Amino acid sequence: MARFIHTADWQLGLRVRFIPGDAGAVVRDARLRTVRRIGQLARDEQADFVVVAGDVFEHHGLSPATLRKTFDAVADFPCPVYLLPGNHDPLTPDSLYRSPLWAKEAPSQLHVLGGTAPVEAPGGAWLFPCPLLERHTLDDPTEHLTPDFGPQGVVRVGVAHGGIREILAPMMDDEDELANAIRIDAAKAGALDYLALGDWHGVLQVDARTWYSGAPEATRFKEKRPGNVLLVDIDGPGATPTVEERSVATQTWVQHRLSVANADDLTAIDAFFDALPDKQDTLVELFLEGTVDAATHAALGALLARQGDRLCWLRRRDDSLAVLLHDADLDDIATDGWVRHVIDDLRPRAEVDPAARGALHLLYRIHQEGAR
Repeated sequence: MARFIHTADWQLGLRVRFIPGDAGAVVRDARLRTVRRIGQLARDEQADFVVVAGDVFEHHGLSPATLRKTFDAVADFPCPVYLLPGNHDPLTPDSLYRSPLWAKEAPSQLHVLGGTAPVEAPGGAWLFPCPLLERHTLDDPTEHLTPDFGPQGVVRVGVAHGGIREILAPMMDDEDELANAIRIDAAKAGALDYLALGDWHGVLQVDARTWYSGAPEATRFKEKRPGNVLLVDIDGPGATPTVEERSVATQTWVQHRLSVANADDLTAIDAFFDALPDKQDTLVELFLEGTVDAATHAALGALLARQGDRLCWLRRRDDSLAVLLHDADLDDIATDGWVRHVIDDLRPRAEVDPAARGALHLLYRIHQEGAR
């Protein structure tokens, strides 16, 4: 029987440009901690090997420090780890996998699936790699897989990175993002016992023999079912795989929507944050909607600042939150000068013009932030 862990899309060295400050570094470091968790799972479950179906690294411009930290994390694995070049880390001439540092310092557990020749793995399995040699290709990376390709009478495990259009296109915001298209019946066409796929960042079953493992750590808030790996058992050639989803994520990415009308609602918002476990490893995207007065808005801002400091990161989405400004609130901004002239010009128009209303709210917000 072959037992292995199927994972993908580690994207070590992740660029998180939308996360400012130290939080971005924390997110990158968490991915290395998760790699160690995968190694511990392999040990606990006595896996024969681990296969990473593409996008091990975010890009080829990683620092030597990131690469060496990766080597240290994988050096603790109790079994071989097979890495498939994906669209983020294709096997191009400048690939990390071809670097002198890799050749000199990569631990013995690491094996790059850089060609299409079948590779014998522990547990009686043979891997049928479909590496990407460039970031995007018009060819199906699995097209070389046929029933008579490679050894027969063995457990045949395909490893590929790309999108199955029939499955993924309906779930994507932009179908054009789907690249390196893979045929939906690739496992059957290649007489594979299992096809380990990467590129989609959530666990997704295509058929009994074809799975996306998803990313072990999320890369953005809207991803569906990230944070897992798959533990796969195959009793022998032709047997239907048994696939178990296992959570390994270090961090939790949460999207939450709240309606705010008055100060009483702030208690519920506070309670939401207080209930979050492992706050230092939690990222929250909070959508706020409703209409509040200026005092409630100020109290809300203070609450979010306090709770946000306890998280890895808080993204505040309040485009749908309106602030009801009274004359006294506007007087607090300015009673004379050119700013007052602008306020007096915007005030009557704000009743019917959303742009004017937004401008007043912006002025008030700038004033409040300056007063802190």
